Amino acid sequence: MLKKNLLVFSLLVALSANVVTGQAFKGYGGYMVGLWSIDWSSINAQISEAETDFGMGKFDQTLMLNGGGGAANVYNNLFIGGMGFGGSTHINGVDSLGVNRDITVSTTLGGPIVEANFQPYGKLEVILGTGLLFGQASIRVIKDSGTNSWDNIWVSFDTQNSPNYLNTTAATKVTVINPYLSLRYPLMPWFGFDLSLGYILTLYDANGWEANGGPLAGKQELGLSKPFFRISLLFGLSLIHISEPTRL
Repeated sequence: MLKKNLLVFSLLVALSANVVTGQAFKGYGGYMVGLWSIDWSSINAQISEAETDFGMGKFDQTLMLNGGGGAANVYNNLFIGGMGFGGSTHINGVDSLGVNRDITVSTTLGGPIVEANFQPYGKLEVILGTGLLFGQASIRVIKDSGTNSWDNIWVSFDTQNSPNYLNTTAATKVTVINPYLSLRYPLMPWFGFDLSLGYILTLYDANGWEANGGPLAGKQELGLSKPFFRISLLFGLSLIHISEPTRL
């Protein structure tokens, strides 16, 4: 819903501006897949001593995000729009006693973007853009000695020992500044593809994690300020033309 709203809002802004000036309407929207190279060293340090016993290994995957977005021409080569992404990755394992463990890291982001579009050669377009994205990062930790059941839950509640069942999700708000450079090529007047390379500068409070509706003591770092690669399949609206309003 967030991604659809961002796209609709972007197109409506440009549509309104072009109705006033009587210019042709240009815009695009599409599906995007991104690869986010995250520094996992801080989380891996928490599980490194248990790597052999728990059989979980370490985080080493590049986080894959998918979502959508779009922008519309508001003045000359200036485009304004929005985009939204979401994705997750996890590791799991079972120790020699049959205890299952799973750690999942997820993130969702969305917000406005501003782009400058240039055509240096033929149909090829070069885009300089930046996004200001808002969202959250979350870490879910599950420990289950056997089947996830009410028996395990209540035994964990009653005992003074380590819980038989643990399911905790901690989340923190993040703000992202995302400058990027894109190469875009329209295969048809209404369809093209886009390759983008940029950097995700992530601002968040390492002490600001919350779980179960309340603050979580201590801090947990996430190495989220890293390069980002994105490929997009774009559906353009460049053929739509709005005639100049009739003057009385």
